[in-house]
Amino acid sequence: MNGYADGHCDTIVKLFEQKQELFQNDGHLDVKRLKKIGAPLQFFAIWLDPQYYPISMRQTMKYIDFYERQIAKNKETIGHVNCFADVLENKKKNKISALLALEGGEALEGELSAVRIYYRLGVRAMTLTWNHRNPLADGVAEEKSYGGLTQFGREVVKEMERLGMLVDVSHLSEAGFWDVVRVAEKPFIASHSNARSICDVPRNLRDGQLRAIARRGGIVGINLYPPFLAKEKPAEMADILRHISHMLTIMGEDSIALGTDFDGIDSTPGGIRDVGDLQAVFACVEKEFGAEAAEKIFSKNLLRVLEEVL
Repeated sequence: MNGYADGHCDTIVKLFEQKQELFQNDGHLDVKRLKKIGAPLQFFAIWLDPQYYPISMRQTMKYIDFYERQIAKNKETIGHVNCFADVLENKKKNKISALLALEGGEALEGELSAVRIYYRLGVRAMTLTWNHRNPLADGVAEEKSYGGLTQFGREVVKEMERLGMLVDVSHLSEAGFWDVVRVAEKPFIASHSNARSICDVPRNLRDGQLRAIARRGGIVGINLYPPFLAKEKPAEMADILRHISHMLTIMGEDSIALGTDFDGIDSTPGGIRDVGDLQAVFACVEKEFGAEAAEKIFSKNLLRVLEEVL
């Protein structure tokens, strides 16, 4: 494995809150460990704890400022991504690519203009909801309300696509998901979700949802959070392979990617401690499904979507 593309980690928020540095820390990933994996692409999500919802935009700005300062401190080895050409340029220089994302439309505070402002600040993807209801839509924790996208949510999806931002449906209610299918015109992603047929939890996607994402040319990122991989036992490598196998059957090999959720999860599957162990995961996927499928899952599929949308 020469690099990878991962659609989700919560490292920036964790480092900010714990006053640690991106170069080296005691979390799941840092620049020091990433440098050993070629020139990977890592999405860095900004997630807001619900305690910050009353000051969503203010807190998001603090995280973005922290992200920018960390990138600047490590500019010789990591570069921010505004467009797909930046990924190629970073790879040419053997640098890590960092893509800034928002996890939850709370950060917009109900303002469509905020989408454009965040875009100018370098945000290139946004998960529409976290688990709860926000001005855009209902999250998976509101599933019984059967609420989908609001009118504002529809406007946000259209504006994101116009600008060249990835629409992310992880955490979104099922009704909201199908509204995105109807509203979106470009490929969209579920950055960190698994197969609900294999592990029946609300955060995972049903087979119909997986097919819809594949038909639209999007991707679903495999989430390493053990309770999303297996319900009644400790998750291990075999469970990751089980989800991939099912998704290959439902979606094909062009629609699966990585969405590790590193630093946003409090445990990992057996045999996986941090980003350094992705090499072992790749080796298992390659052995089980072949080199071509492994390369698509670990980088090519997400890169293809970035090239099309950004």
